[in-house]
Amino acid sequence: MMRNVFNIFCKEFGSYFRSGMAYFMLMIYAVLSMVAAFFGGYYFQLSNYNLFSFFYFQPEVFTLLIPALTMKLWADERRFGTLELLLSQPLGYTELVAGKFLAAWGFCLLMLLASVPLWITTAQYMTLDNQNILFGYFSCLLAAGALCAIGCTVSSFSANPVTAYIAALAVCLLLKVVNFDFILKSAAAGSDLFIRISHSLNFDSHFASMISGQINAGSIAYFIILTLLGLWLNVVSIGYKRS
Repeated sequence: MMRNVFNIFCKEFGSYFRSGMAYFMLMIYAVLSMVAAFFGGYYFQLSNYNLFSFFYFQPEVFTLLIPALTMKLWADERRFGTLELLLSQPLGYTELVAGKFLAAWGFCLLMLLASVPLWITTAQYMTLDNQNILFGYFSCLLAAGALCAIGCTVSSFSANPVTAYIAALAVCLLLKVVNFDFILKSAAAGSDLFIRISHSLNFDSHFASMISGQINAGSIAYFIILTLLGLWLNVVSIGYKRS
């Protein structure tokens, strides 16, 4: 099983570089991240001992870029008529979904690694909390995994990569923009139970607490569950196409 997943991962991950998309995405990621950190996050005005200005805007950057990484993973299979051939191979749905997901998630890791020079450069001018920075990268990777799973699922429902990108972008933005605190507090008139539930559903709340150094099991579980839910829906959608 792992060999099949690895083979699919290598094929999809390599396709980013064969098409030249990888270099374009890395350049766009660097530009967006630096602009967001330096201008939106006031990087030079704040004491960024934990690179907070950089990490704070990563979900927004990933929301724009991850749909572009995932839009072709399944949409192209349908567009070129290779989905039926792929599903006829002696591969499980889980292996196919995992391999494609890991390719997109692995590229997100590569983008994050491209920001390491910022960490090294900043360390020349101030004493950094390196443990907190590692937690920040870990938090970004978890958030990217959840968005990749969503993007892969949306791609499996469309034969047009552009449509898949727009739909995945809309879903990711909705996940980030919807304020469950406001909705559930209004509905429950301030019930403590509903306040706790609403807080547990907010993407930004979990991410913000983690990059602030407040690593807790609840926030980690939130992103893992969101990722697994997206992957499960991806497997279900592929199974439905096969049937």
